[in-house]
Amino acid sequence: MEAGRTRPWRLQSQGYVALFGGFAAVTVIALVNAARLDVPGKGRALIAGVGLLGLILDLVMIVDGRVSLYAHTALSKSLVLVVHIVQVGVQKPHDPGTLLLSRGKEHAPMWLAGAVAVLLGALAEYLMSVTLRG
Repeated sequence: MEAGRTRPWRLQSQGYVALFGGFAAVTVIALVNAARLDVPGKGRALIAGVGLLGLILDLVMIVDGRVSLYAHTALSKSLVLVVHIVQVGVQKPHDPGTLLLSRGKEHAPMWLAGAVAVLLGALAEYLMSVTLRG
């Protein structure tokens, strides 16, 4: 890694953001991390596209109304994990420490950024759900 560059976050840590923050939160974190990893433009577009697709599918489930709140929650969490897996797959070839739960000086802590993303993403998705469901 070049001196002076911002260290990337661990890829596995993005899973927590996905589960607790939703589609928007994990996509923003994945895009920022992709920039830190110098992922090419096509990879960043794929990260954004899969996040947007997941959000659209989630909106369809909400608007459709035939899916109960409990089923929607389970389906939404499953879908956001699939989105996360694709986003990690795009970033992984560019990550210097690809070992599971790798720690050390090549990765930066994600506590603050992850917490902010989770709070804002979860709030946005909650408000979207309440607004659309009525």
